[in-house]
Amino acid sequence: MAEPGKEPTAVEFAQVEGKVAVLRLIGRCSFQNSLHLEKAAEICESELGPCSYVLDLDRCEYMDSTFLGTLAGIALRQKRAGHGSLIAVNVPPQIRRTMSLLGLTHVLDLRERRIEGQPDQVVEIAEAPKVELSRSQQVAHMIEAHRRLVELDRGNEIRFQDVLKYLNESLDRARASEKKDSS
Repeated sequence: MAEPGKEPTAVEFAQVEGKVAVLRLIGRCSFQNSLHLEKAAEICESELGPCSYVLDLDRCEYMDSTFLGTLAGIALRQKRAGHGSLIAVNVPPQIRRTMSLLGLTHVLDLRERRIEGQPDQVVEIAEAPKVELSRSQQVAHMIEAHRRLVELDRGNEIRFQDVLKYLNESLDRARASEKKDSS
């Protein structure tokens, strides 16, 4: 349940025209919902094939490093495959600073707002499916997201070395606990 006056966190998506998909991020985007972004991108790519993305951050309040790493993974996958672009619009200043600091500006085209005079299109919006994971799967996803940030910008290696060490230790504990519970 969202706090009073706060929007609930969601990842919404829609096909706009041709091979363009819009991903709207609402609320606090974090490790808790970063897989929703990944799932929305998978659905778009399965329905559209290789496509370009417009990421609307107008109602996004916050992004943590796991969510940013998931976003970097999508952008890197597109870049490697030579498919489409990833344009972010309505990027709040604090998120823009973080994206710049972590090197996402190398793979994202950041724009202030939607192009003036562009007509609004009526599109069917869907919310990304919720993804349920075990604790070890969640931690493994967080590790992968941070590795993507390191791949994107080697300066992130020092920035996230302690985070990655902690996450790897957490993964070992989670796997041991899950193994113990299953026996």
